[in-house]
Amino acid sequence: MLNDLRYAWRGLLKHPAFSSIAVFVLSLGIGANTAIFSVVDAVLLRPLPYPDPERLVSITNFWRKTGQRGGTVSAPDFHDWHDQATSFEEMAAYTRVETSVTLGGGAAEYAVVTLAMPEFFRVLGVHAELGRLPTADEQRTGGPLTAVVSHAFWKTRLGGDGSAIGRPVTFAERAYTIVGVLTPDVRFPSGTDIWTPSWWVFPETTSRSAHNYRVIARLAPHATLGQAHIEMDAISRRLELAYPSSNDGKGVAVDRLLDQIVRNVRSTLNVIFGVVIVVLLIACANVSNLLLARANARTREIGVRAALGASRSRVIRQLITESALLALIAGAAGVVVAAWGVRGLVAIAPAGLPRLNDVTIDLRVLLFASAVSLAASIVFGLAPALQASRVDLNEVLKQSGRGSAGGTGTGRVRAALIVFETAAAVVLVIGAALLIRSFSALSRVEMGFRSDHLLLADTSVPSADLDGARRAVRFYQQLLPQLAVLPGTRSASAVYGVPTQTRSNGGYAIDGGPSFAQMGVRSPQALFMVVTPGYFSTMDIAVKRGRDFSDRDTENAQLVAIVNQALVRASFPDRDPIGQRIQCGLDNLAFMTIVGVVADVRAGDVSVSPTPQIYMPFQQHPRYSTALTVVVRTAGDPQQLSQAAARTVRALNPDVPVKITTMEATIDEAVSAPRFRAILLGTFAGLALLLAMAGVYGVVSFSVSQRTSEMGLRMALGARRSDIVRLTLVSVLRLTVVGVAAGSIASLALARVLTSMLFATDAHDPVIFVAVPASLIGVACIASMAPALRAAGVDPATALRLE
Repeated sequence: MLNDLRYAWRGLLKHPAFSSIAVFVLSLGIGANTAIFSVVDAVLLRPLPYPDPERLVSITNFWRKTGQRGGTVSAPDFHDWHDQATSFEEMAAYTRVETSVTLGGGAAEYAVVTLAMPEFFRVLGVHAELGRLPTADEQRTGGPLTAVVSHAFWKTRLGGDGSAIGRPVTFAERAYTIVGVLTPDVRFPSGTDIWTPSWWVFPETTSRSAHNYRVIARLAPHATLGQAHIEMDAISRRLELAYPSSNDGKGVAVDRLLDQIVRNVRSTLNVIFGVVIVVLLIACANVSNLLLARANARTREIGVRAALGASRSRVIRQLITESALLALIAGAAGVVVAAWGVRGLVAIAPAGLPRLNDVTIDLRVLLFASAVSLAASIVFGLAPALQASRVDLNEVLKQSGRGSAGGTGTGRVRAALIVFETAAAVVLVIGAALLIRSFSALSRVEMGFRSDHLLLADTSVPSADLDGARRAVRFYQQLLPQLAVLPGTRSASAVYGVPTQTRSNGGYAIDGGPSFAQMGVRSPQALFMVVTPGYFSTMDIAVKRGRDFSDRDTENAQLVAIVNQALVRASFPDRDPIGQRIQCGLDNLAFMTIVGVVADVRAGDVSVSPTPQIYMPFQQHPRYSTALTVVVRTAGDPQQLSQAAARTVRALNPDVPVKITTMEATIDEAVSAPRFRAILLGTFAGLALLLAMAGVYGVVSFSVSQRTSEMGLRMALGARRSDIVRLTLVSVLRLTVVGVAAGSIASLALARVLTSMLFATDAHDPVIFVAVPASLIGVACIASMAPALRAAGVDPATALRLE
């Protein structure tokens, strides 16, 4: 084996051009696979960093009629589940909020706070790295207010100092004592900075239709996931009978917690992982072609080895060793490529990609890269080794040094590899074209407002009760006029739930129609938005009928609302909505008089057509007016106004944190997931196309070099240069057309997989399914043109003299 390795190393050094090209091609394929595997491993495969992670489950609503899972549940439903279920060792509800936090006497800043029921820490099985977890007394109603913080928060916000234990942290106008710092791997829910078990401080919503909480649980030692699901289904059916208006058709789904966390990204990552495997196979096919060409030049060498007593298995072993060494070198280079690739992936990954902080090049990834390298060496090295070992000893030794092409068998293998490469490239390019076209359509979608020149400032006024909420309302009443007079400002307003980041939704009912009590969960649904006067003007949302809100729409005035055209179409198709009364489940069920109708806006998912929306004046809903996004329409670049806007907010109330962005950046973030898919698949499809065309070029060049005498003879007998070019291109076109046809058929399967990821794009778009194959045939012809012209330039006398 050591001799084999030494011979292999000398052989690679003897042909540096071949070795460099092969290592470069393979390292791209191995590096791409390793980079994507790093993400797949961290997000999908790696267990959650908690004791017995397979026993951790997420419990959600399951709507039987639609088959959809609801991420949140109501407090009454949770308590019934908690008290009746026996399949769980522990069960806890929690809610996550980004809010204003003050440390000691410092400036206010944003932090993510998770309010959790007492069992939360026992469900996860976590412990404190520093300090302790809250005690039972601190988790009881009326107990001391305590909190634990994440390791990252302790490091970045508290200086990583042990004296942080015992320090106060203030949010919602209440001071909590920090009693512990959790271990670095505890980050659930994603991004949480502070956990508090003081659930009782914030009153629960008592409606079974108010789905505001998430639930996790730990399976009991005797229970399986299937048993837990059966039990929870029975409980949900009992609740459905007991509360038909609110729980009609509402079942329960029990999923592994990891499955719930990665549900929205699993299909995307699986598709991308499949794509890079195809790219690696194309790279292996290319290297196989290179080895076949090299094996032809080594025919005499292999014949001499056989004449000296080397068996066929010994020759194959030597050639496989060379392939393995080549693959291992490429694997080492591929790890470097993967490290760069991981940094790039993390940079362009959508913000909502779970467990992104866990993506690293670690031992598992290195083992994967090694396994891929060894597998690749077999994939690309076996066929050339078998082909090279089939030598006719008499024929080889009679040659003067030039090898043959390896016979028609070699030609067939090389042709099959080209067909495969072309087919694979067609599949990837069609998939990329579909995703790019979909993303392009999504980027051009009409939002219903002007997104340019809009500065957004997220703010959060500390508030613990209704009086605090009213103080927040007065804060915005003072803030907005000050922002409106800043140089470069055209108008300023505020909203609870900026478009693409809607924060509340629920059912509504029309006065004179079925009541909430009658409809329950069957009530029509709408998005709820609380806005200040002038919001529609600032956003450039057209008021179609009626009026905008005004300063007269106070808490003590008649309750009013503005609806969009989608709600009018759904609930007032044949009558004037102005003056009608509507109620919704935002904060109370009091009827509001509709005073205006505005144009439709894509307020939620950008890919979803506008849905019914109800706008309410901020003074009449103070509890939802404590954390508004300030919207400033500017005359120029909105970022130039960011510092002045932040200073104005802090000068008015230093306890209000500010987070500045723009509307265009917010929309850009909303479409980050489809952009991520389009960029990755487009990149890998381009790489596959490049490799496939390089393979075509290599095959044609090799074929031309082997047919030099034939070309010379044809020209000596009267063939023109154009005939030689045509002859060369026709042979390539046959292979390309076969590959394109096979790839087009295979693309139909990929299109079905991508259907759910496409927006305003037909998965079987005829333009793409015609243009891509035609383009690839054209590119193949271009790749073949240079060797074809070289064949046409053969001197007949020189070619014949070689014989």
